[in-house]
Amino acid sequence: MNIAVLGGGGVGAYIAAKLSRVCDVDLISDLTKEILLKEQSNITRYDVSTYTIPPQEKRYDVVIIATKSNVLLQKLEKMKKNIDKKSIILPLLNGIQPYMLLKKHLPSIVIPGAVYIISNKQDDGTIEVKGKGAMVVFEDINETTHALKECFEKAGIKTKTPKNIMQAIWQKYLFIAATAALTTYYHKTFGEIATKHIDEFQALLEEIAQIARNENVELHEEDIQKAITLLRKSPANAKTSLQLDFEKGQSGELDNLLGYLAQKMPSGKIASIYKKLLELIA
Repeated sequence: MNIAVLGGGGVGAYIAAKLSRVCDVDLISDLTKEILLKEQSNITRYDVSTYTIPPQEKRYDVVIIATKSNVLLQKLEKMKKNIDKKSIILPLLNGIQPYMLLKKHLPSIVIPGAVYIISNKQDDGTIEVKGKGAMVVFEDINETTHALKECFEKAGIKTKTPKNIMQAIWQKYLFIAATAALTTYYHKTFGEIATKHIDEFQALLEEIAQIARNENVELHEEDIQKAITLLRKSPANAKTSLQLDFEKGQSGELDNLLGYLAQKMPSGKIASIYKKLLELIA
């Protein structure tokens, strides 16, 4: 099975590195030439086949997409000659919009997916992973996706393939949107949000859960409490990717993460934070 990982940032480089030990994987990235993972103070170098543009003659059975949503279609152009209608496309981007966008633009089989990981690319190119590695959630629909699940597990990446996959995607979105909003707006880490802004965090979770219900996806009080627990258990010094982008003067995935929710509930708390962040980055 030929696998491509599109995007060499904190998520893509990590997944490509781990998979490279157990299966045939290519990393498609403009900048990443080698992968150094820092996990629990240990740095490991991984030899991964890396291309700016994938080999012309190669067909991929699976393409794992780990770019940022604001450059998704641009990066996707590289892959169009290497996939067909039987290829599996697994987006591990934040939010709901990327999945819908891929379904619209690709003839391939696009399956919903999400990843739980705290990893960032450092200035020296090292990928620093905080916490306990990664867990990938996706829809298991055929022999190819089942083989992919086995590859993940052999590589030490946990997986879940729930029956209600859209609920699982929204459960991840619930957490990442609320953390992205508050860490970026207040310039605070996960730990500081957990200790100083937990009531506001819960209010955002409740609002996002209501938006999900409006979209016919059931999120419950249990999901809200799990998100709060996850925040408290996350590394205290962790930051969201949106926060890191804003620190560099970039808007990053602001529209995808918060803009989508702001459109769904224009008078809500998320919309208010979104508008203020737009003003900050203008």
